[in-house]
Amino acid sequence: MLGVDISPPQIPLTTIVLGLGAITRRAFLPAIITEIKNFERPPHRLKCGTRQTSITPQTNLRGIALAALVGIAFAANTTLAGVAYAGGSNALSVLVVRAALACGVLFVLLGRHAIPRRLPARRRYAAIGLGLLFASYSYGVMASIQRLPVALVVITFYTYPMMVAIVAWCRGREPFRTRTAAALGVAFVGLGLALNIVGAKPDLIGVGLTVVSAMILTLVLTLNEAVRGAGDSRPVTLHMLATATSAFFVALLLSGNFALPHTPYGWVGFIGAPLFYTGAIISLFIVLARIGPVRTSLVMNVEPVSSVLFGYLLLDQRLQPSQLAGVGLVVLAIVLVEGARLRE
Repeated sequence: MLGVDISPPQIPLTTIVLGLGAITRRAFLPAIITEIKNFERPPHRLKCGTRQTSITPQTNLRGIALAALVGIAFAANTTLAGVAYAGGSNALSVLVVRAALACGVLFVLLGRHAIPRRLPARRRYAAIGLGLLFASYSYGVMASIQRLPVALVVITFYTYPMMVAIVAWCRGREPFRTRTAAALGVAFVGLGLALNIVGAKPDLIGVGLTVVSAMILTLVLTLNEAVRGAGDSRPVTLHMLATATSAFFVALLLSGNFALPHTPYGWVGFIGAPLFYTGAIISLFIVLARIGPVRTSLVMNVEPVSSVLFGYLLLDQRLQPSQLAGVGLVVLAIVLVEGARLRE
């Protein structure tokens, strides 16, 4: 069945707390502390036909390792949100805390490194519009976790690189490639297996929320390039996070549905999800500056795989062998698409 009962698994709370603490202490904190002095550098931007000559083998390896950690952190954030739900919280409550923390940390870092936070009026209004779209797809993903296993939410959402490729074809930004067309077919088959369309009745609301969220993210990525222009992307991201935080806060005021967890296990998820999300967002800027956007996207395909593992360990969500095969096919399809872009 695709509907999922996100009841707490039989794992001691102390084991989860110690494990998450070890990951944070050993993986993210050293990387962020070591590289935060370079935060003033704008994220690197690659264009087709250009070579990146400033990357040494050591820098490339460290950047790839940190990109993998970013993907794992995003997966942990999503899974821990499910843990918070199991403890009595809900999507809006987790989202407002998560967005506010990420926005606050980014605000402080930009100020510390004397990076302008303000945007020209036209770009500011555009960034606010993107922030509303950002809030929409974030809610769609987080709400779908209450209806589908985390791994299936993530793998369905990760079809957005395929959508980006289709948009690029339609806009004439990228040539039609047989390899990419084949990857789209592989992704379609893999998604059907992962969602177990033949063997079970999918939760249509959960699937619909995730697919629409992927479509909105595709729109955000398409418009973001025009909004960012030749400038730094971080002030734009700051405005988007601030707008999303405000939108979530207003939604909570209107619904009156702010829910704190009522179990220790739920508090682990409620606190852990924003921490991992914020660490991933800040580290993502460092990774983009080191290895560029295409390599970053390719390496971050560890997120769907990590989601399968975290969903099993933290939420006791088990997938059938055919569903695991479907997840693998979708990841393979994404690698084919991003790999073709990387070779250019």
